[in-house]
Amino acid sequence: MTDREAADKRLFDKIAESYVKKDLTTYCRICRKLRLYKTLKNIPKPITTLLEVGCGAGFSADYLRGQYHRFIGLDHSENLIAYAQKYNSSDNTVFICGNIKDLVNCQKFQVILMIGVLHHIPDVQDVLMNLKSYLEPDGLIVVNEPQKGNPLIVFMRKIRKKIDKKYSVDQVEFSEVELSRIFIECGYKTKTFPQGILSTPLAETRILPNFIGIPLALLFRAVDSILEKLISLSVLRKLAWNVVVEARIDVGN
Repeated sequence: MTDREAADKRLFDKIAESYVKKDLTTYCRICRKLRLYKTLKNIPKPITTLLEVGCGAGFSADYLRGQYHRFIGLDHSENLIAYAQKYNSSDNTVFICGNIKDLVNCQKFQVILMIGVLHHIPDVQDVLMNLKSYLEPDGLIVVNEPQKGNPLIVFMRKIRKKIDKKYSVDQVEFSEVELSRIFIECGYKTKTFPQGILSTPLAETRILPNFIGIPLALLFRAVDSILEKLISLSVLRKLAWNVVVEARIDVGN
């Protein structure tokens, strides 16, 4: 484990109690579920075997209930995994505390999911190369990452790094082009699309009372679906908070 990974683990162990409250706050749940659904919108359901790397408190298993046969969640924070087991355990879910680089003798998966994880990993390319051995022959890696195409968003994140002690300062942002290039260099074929315009901030903050946050979340959920379609075909796609990458092994590489 690198120093950066160790520091990240300590941070998430420390903030686990407050972090899990995002998924226990109604309007945050609406937006976090939306982000997950949009990330996996092109993936046929049900998913036979799904591995979520950096699963946090495991609420993806809850949001996707009925859309998979088997869900395995992996996170290096012991405290977050404890919450995952408390809130989201079921007969077809398993939660493991560990580092993806240390996972051995693992089964193969139809989908490997990472929501906001790559920017915490110091050796991204090594990890992506290793994940090939965990994929079924036609399996997919699907990631959702903050993107640095919008200067306003980049500025806001820099401010948050300085004032929010619960925010990891070591994380980086990738552009859509950079993300695609990294995957291609690791031997994948990729498709990318923008995700999250208005709803993303509500997914990450708990500053509003529910009587304000819930109507806003429902409104933003409807509007985001329209805006994402509009910007996906233009240079305005950089306005999105996030970029999604669907990557499968390039057998011709």
